[in-house]
This record gives sequence, structure tokens and C-alpha cells, in this order.
Amino acid sequence: MNAAARLGIIMVTGAVAIAAVGYATGFEWQAWDKIGQPRNVLMVDGEQIRIPLPDGEPRRLAAEVSVTTSGSHGFMFEEAGQGPTLYDPCRPLAWVVNPDGMPEGAQQMIEEAVADVSRRTGLVFEYGGTTTEVASFDRPLFQERYGEDFAPIIVGWSDEDTVSDLEGSVTGLGGSSSVNGAYGEQRYLAAGVVILDSEDVADLMASQRGTALATAVIMHELAHVIGLAHVEDPSELMNAENSMLITWGPGDLQGLAMAGAGPCQ
Repeated sequence: MNAAARLGIIMVTGAVAIAAVGYATGFEWQAWDKIGQPRNVLMVDGEQIRIPLPDGEPRRLAAEVSVTTSGSHGFMFEEAGQGPTLYDPCRPLAWVVNPDGMPEGAQQMIEEAVADVSRRTGLVFEYGGTTTEVASFDRPLFQERYGEDFAPIIVGWSDEDTVSDLEGSVTGLGGSSSVNGAYGEQRYLAAGVVILDSEDVADLMASQRGTALATAVIMHELAHVIGLAHVEDPSELMNAENSMLITWGPGDLQGLAMAGAGPCQ
């Protein structure tokens, strides 16, 4: 199978959009301006878990990226009256890596892809190191190992024998869950997942264009994590059947800038 075929990528949405219900709580100093408003919760395995309050001021951590190009782009989740569901730009996007099965040299590619997506979106990513959690779209949104906040974005490695969606030319998968914020009806993305095929990525790294092609796979999947969907235009990196592209197209760049311009909680 040639490198172009191996760069065929699909996206999944991770967990289905998760509904939140109102839950009255006592007064909390972090939410003094929300007195009288119900705190949203998630129902997880029959248990009500209060959605974490954002830390700090509702102020962007980095400047918003201007939209300077236009082209084909789309979003994985959209809500009537709210537009695309996106990550909160006023909070760092924590991310971790499970290195089990990771090809030699791939950590640097992941870091370069994260830095590129951060630069194109104005979202701030915060590396939390390695984890033993197995990357899966069935992951719990809250885990003791990560504290009381949503689980961080995880990048992990697998193969088609373990993850059937990696069969054939599919090299990676990516997505996030859609959840309510702590208050109100506005929805946000959380607990993103990237699963990469160890063998396919290693083969790409050994090809003529090597790490550039493999890094493009990771960039594509991270774009799914922050909310971008596939497009039909073959000149865009977010096309499902990427044909040897190693950089973003104009529609990709427009979508990335928009993905980083969501509302703060």
C-alpha cells in the first residue's frame, strides 16, 4: 500500500453528545455571579457529576486568530442558535500521551502538530505528560487519575486488530465529546481522543516525505478533536482521503481560526 493510500483518514465523534440536566447547589465563591442559577450536571453510570467550574477570569488565554482565507470547512457538532460546538478558549486544553506502541521519533511530531494547531486557532494547549490510560472513544469523561476536571485530550497508539476502525488505509481517528458548560445551555467540547495506527505511522515516517506526512495525519486528527469535520474538497487537509498533503488549505485555515473563536464560560 502506498503512502497516499495509507494517509486515508476518517473521523469519529467520540462519545455521543452528552445531555446535561439542571442541579441546584449551594453557594460557591467561584460562581458568585451565578446565584440562583442551577449548576449543570452529567449523568455518568447513574451518578450525577457536577460539571467543573472554569478557573480564572473569562478572558482568552491567547489572542484570537483572524480569519484571512476562505474555503471548504465544516464542524462536527452544531447547536441551533449557538453555532459550532467548540473548546473554551479561556481555559488551557490539557493533553497527554500514552507512549505504548509509539514509533521512535513520533513524540516530536505530536508536539509539532499540537503547536501548529495552537498557532492556527489561538487555543492554548498544556502538556500533562504521559499516561497509562488506553486511548478509546468509550473513555470515562471523569477519571480519578486526572482529578476533578474533565479528562484531558489523549493521544494514543493502536492497530487494526485492536481498533476495527483503523482497518485498511485508515491511519488515525479523532474526536471530542459535546457537553454543557457549568451553567446555561451553551455547549463545549471536552475529553478529546486521537488514536493513531502504529504500523501505518511508522511506514509513513519511512517514506520519501517521511515525518511531514505522518505529522499531517496528526494535525488532521487534532483538527477533529477541536471540532472540524471532513470536507469533500481534495485540496484541503480535512478531506477524508488525503492525497499526500502536508499542510493546511485555505478552508482548513478558516475553520481552524473559527474553531478557536468560541465563547468563554
